[in-house]
Formats: sequence, structure tokens, C-alpha cells
Amino acid sequence: MKNNPALAEPTTRQRVAYTLWQMARASEWWAYKFAPILATVYATACFVRVPLWPLLTRLLLLVLALTVGATYVSVLNDWTDRADDAAAGKPNRLAGQPRRVVLAVLAGCAGAGLAFGGYFWQVNPWAAVFYLGAWVAYSLYSLPPLRLKVRGGWGLLADTAGAHLFPQLLTVAVVSQWAGVAISGRWLAAVGTWALGCGLRNILWHQLGDAANDAQAGVGTFVVRRGERAGRRLAAGALGLEVLGLGLLLYLGRQPLAYAALALYGGLTCLRARVWQQPVVVAQPQPGQHILLNEYYEVYYPVALLLGQVGRYPGDGWALLLHGALFGLHSWQRLRVWGAASAVVGGKVRRLLHRAGM
Repeated sequence: MKNNPALAEPTTRQRVAYTLWQMARASEWWAYKFAPILATVYATACFVRVPLWPLLTRLLLLVLALTVGATYVSVLNDWTDRADDAAAGKPNRLAGQPRRVVLAVLAGCAGAGLAFGGYFWQVNPWAAVFYLGAWVAYSLYSLPPLRLKVRGGWGLLADTAGAHLFPQLLTVAVVSQWAGVAISGRWLAAVGTWALGCGLRNILWHQLGDAANDAQAGVGTFVVRRGERAGRRLAAGALGLEVLGLGLLLYLGRQPLAYAALALYGGLTCLRARVWQQPVVVAQPQPGQHILLNEYYEVYYPVALLLGQVGRYPGDGWALLLHGALFGLHSWQRLRVWGAASAVVGGKVRRLLHRAGM
């Protein structure tokens, strides 16, 4: 009797790939972190008025460099959190992994990261500073003896710098250099303001959601040290900074479709809150929540910018196709809600017409 290929044992390469995927927790950051980063790539191209399609191969290299860094962060964070997770009764993906495997993954990522850092130094020294700065920030965030994660506000700053601020500034530096234009100070400031506010609000959301577990494990995050009320107040201030930065980006970018996308997102958010009773939160986690503006950054903003680029440079249709290949499934899952929204709006219009006797 012949073996069924569908039931065959996975190859060693497949097992290794699956193990790396699990260790890296890629499903937790791929679209959520990378789509907004690439949105800044598209926004920078709009700002300096250059096409994207000549930069596509280098754009893939940027994605690969960021993927290596994100993998390092995920593995390092889980590995250094093992004792804290055990104390809090939380599962940890690396608890059963052999030490040599984890160290090999971290060493491989670090080696690749240094190589990418060397490449970015040749592109522009500031690009290397921003890229390697993210690695340093997250290493200090996780590794003892400093382990900034347990040092209150320092942990907030380290996570914000590593996950949002430095990667976003990196995109401005490399796209400007690749396009052959000088880095704009005001554009860099706008991106930095937005990324700082957005990053602070997102790490506070995580800390507020994990406050009970962190307190049980004795992890001195900002929220554990200062309390949830202080965390919510700081998140509100971070939102103000974020909105200021976003406003500057939209003003400087002068991309009408980005405004239209924001209006569409705003209308849908109102439907979520008023019709579907879905809580729209700034940072405090709630069941069935919708985190304010995150979906705009992940779906509406990048697509609107790309459509604007295609209108100016038809060859940028290739960039739109690449974005669809990278994030299409995530975007589709978010945009399906428009079917329900159309039904709600259509029902209201029909009732109004019926009352008017039409």
C-alpha cells in the first residue's frame, strides 16, 4: 500500500521553518507593525514626489531587515520573560525550547542585523543609527542587568523607540536617500512626533491589559508602579501627540485620498460605537474593543497613499500589488465590515425615503 503524500511526515526544513515561525510570533506583528511602517515609505515618496516602482527591490530588502529585527525582539522578549510568565501563570512559547536552539536563533538574527546595519551605513549613516538603535533599545528593554521593562517609564521609552520611533525614522532616511533627495527636517519631525505618540499609546495598551499578571509576577512596568489611572492619563496625552503628528503628516503630504480614507474610517468608527455597541478605546483594553486609529494606519492610510501614487505614477501599480501580496489578507479581513456598514446605511436611507413617501 502506497503512502498518502498528504499524511507524510514534514521534512526537517519544514519543521525548522514552522518552529521559527512560532518562536518569532510573526502573526502578532506582521501586519500590525509593518503596514504602518510601509505607509511611511509611501507617504515619504508622496512628500518628495518620486515614484515607488524603481525602489521595489530595495523596499523588499527593507522589509527583510525589519523582519530580522522583529524576530530577534520576539525571541529575546519571550526568552527573558520565562520566569515572569511562570510566576504570573502565563504560557510562554519558549519555555520548552532547548537553550541552544534559542541562542542559535538570537545569534543568527544578530549577525544578520549587523550586516544590514553595515548596508544602511553605506546608504546613509542616519539610516544605520535608526536601524541599529532599534536593536539597542529592545536589547536594553529585555536583557538584565538593566532590563528597562521593569523600570517604569524607561520601559515605555525603550519599547516606543524600538518598535515605532526608530523603524519609522529609518524609512524616511532610506527612502530619501534612495530617491536622491535630502532628508527633510520638518518631515522627519512630523513622522517622529506621530511615531512617538503612537508607540507610547500602544505599549500602554499592552501594559494596561497585563497589569494584573505583571503585578503578580512583580514586574515593575510603568502601569504597575504608577497605577492604571496614571497609565490611562498618559495614554490620552500620547493620543494628543499622535494626532498632532498625523495632522502634520497629512498637511505636509497633501494627499487628498488620505483625508478621504480618514473620513471613511471615522464614519465606520461611529457605526461601531453607536450602532454595533463596539467600544472604541484609546488604550484601556475591553472585550470586543476597537483601538482608535490603529486600523486606519494598517489598512486605509497605506492603500490611500498608494492609490494617490498610482494616479501620479501608473508604474506604482506594482507597489500596490506588492502591498496586496504582503498584507492583502489582513486588509480584507478588516474591510469586510463595510458589507455590514452598507446594509446599516442602506436600511436607514430606505426608512427615510419611506417616511418621505418616496
